Amino acid sequence: MEQAITTIILFMGIVTVVLSLVVAKNFYDHQKTMTGGASKLGSAISWQLAGESVIGIGTLAFATAAHVGWLKSWSTETQSALRFVMFFATSVTTVHLKLTLSRIRNG
Repeated sequence: MEQAITTIILFMGIVTVVLSLVVAKNFYDHQKTMTGGASKLGSAISWQLAGESVIGIGTLAFATAAHVGWLKSWSTETQSALRFVMFFATSVTTVHLKLTLSRIRNG
């Protein structure tokens, strides 16, 4: 039962990461056809979704490593570096989205 649950969770994680990347690409492609604030917002959302996929990839890495027993052998530095990348990607893309919204609002 545990194996089935883990397999389902890993599959859901992979699907989520792929979905984030596909929709990010869709926003990126679509924003090229727009102008002004809409184009800027489309680009920012694209980056936000790419950042979201980094969190998903990191979560999958931790889940897989824990499930197969690799996590025990990962150093604290390795785990911290992975978490740093995950949080950095999310924070940078969130700040970018906020700044884009402010620029659009303020002209």
